[in-house]
Amino acid sequence: MVFLFEPYILGKMIDGLLIKEYGWVAIFLLMEMFANALIYKRMTYDTKVYTSIYNNLIFKYLKREDGQDSSTKIARTEMANNIINFLENDAQYFITSIISIIGTIFFIFMGDAQTGLVVSLSVIPIVVIVRTFMYKISQSTKVGNDHYEQKVQTLSYGDYGSIKTFFKRRRRILIFGSTLQGKNWVSLNVSKIVFLILALIVFTNDNMNLSQGQAVSMYSYINQFLISLMSIPIAMETFTRIKDVVNRIRES
Repeated sequence: MVFLFEPYILGKMIDGLLIKEYGWVAIFLLMEMFANALIYKRMTYDTKVYTSIYNNLIFKYLKREDGQDSSTKIARTEMANNIINFLENDAQYFITSIISIIGTIFFIFMGDAQTGLVVSLSVIPIVVIVRTFMYKISQSTKVGNDHYEQKVQTLSYGDYGSIKTFFKRRRRILIFGSTLQGKNWVSLNVSKIVFLILALIVFTNDNMNLSQGQAVSMYSYINQFLISLMSIPIAMETFTRIKDVVNRIRES
């Protein structure tokens, strides 16, 4: 929650510095120190918890799938890291994004209702982009994981030609997935830039009494909202990747 107040306090600090008042500087520094202390504590604690979860998950899988070929088992134990990364990093990111979307749009509407309306409309192209790319990205993830499960077996028993063919196909799969993600990201970023500019035009139109701090604060909230909104397609992509890995781990 601390990060939601950062643009507001930053704006107040800038306005204060312009008239040689430093009270908001002290508040800003205290806020940053508090936020970093929380981040440090979470990071050191999380590693202990999630490495234990990973080991328990892998031990149960290996015990259940004792007769499975080694190539598949090795691949799936490595893929299981995706689940742990989701719990340790992605889940925190998505929770923060949800809080950020709700909090920043509140501050934007408080600052200017018309700007809030313009920014809210950015949800529409985000949804269109998600519907356009997510199925293809999901299929690419499944194909890539299917192929990856053959790696150890190919390296162990294949001849040079088979190994070369494997890595050539691996390269094509990775390039295809990267191309999809690139198109997805560029589409999202273009949409973000367009709505950022539109929102700033609406906010500054006929508003001649803006202070520098207010302008910086509103820009920060608009930018933070749009960046957080982009977590929606990222969440969908992450969900498809985790779902595929979980299904493989649960296979019997």
